Amino acid sequence: MAEFLIWLIAALGAVGGVVLGRIWGQVEGKRTGKWEAERDAKEDKSKRFERGRDAVRDGRGAGDPADRLRRNDGRW
Repeated sequence: MAEFLIWLIAALGAVGGVVLGRIWGQVEGKRTGKWEAERDAKEDKSKRFERGRDAVRDGRGAGDPADRLRRNDGRW
């Protein structure tokens, strides 16, 4: 009987380890995914800011107002 209890405890320990490993892996995956999403959002935000700054720099006071009007006329 004691040998059976030892095997039962070992089997429950193995199953518990597998379940704990799966849960731990999911938590780590979510944490890593969240970190990557935040990093990507920061990069995207900085790129958008830079494009906006470039557009403002190139749009305001960049040449003759009549030329700017002609360039923008086609975009409407």
